[in-house]
Amino acid sequence: METDSTLDPTYCYSTKELAFRWNLSSETLRRIFLKEPGVMIFREQQAGKRVYRTMRIPGAVAIRVKNRMTVVSNAR
Repeated sequence: METDSTLDPTYCYSTKELAFRWNLSSETLRRIFLKEPGVMIFREQQAGKRVYRTMRIPGAVAIRVKNRMTVVSNAR
């Protein structure tokens, strides 16, 4: 398994931290990691139609998802 040297597998990242590192929006990361095994969702509050969640993503889970979603070209 390849590991991303910039992510610490023992640290739990917030969606905002990973969004900054991966240059994506926090909302996109919430959708990607919502049903991912190993992600911690601490709080769910519903205010009207919007659902608020506090998520923490372990580094090992983030590395697994990044490796799964990365496309490697076979250019020679």
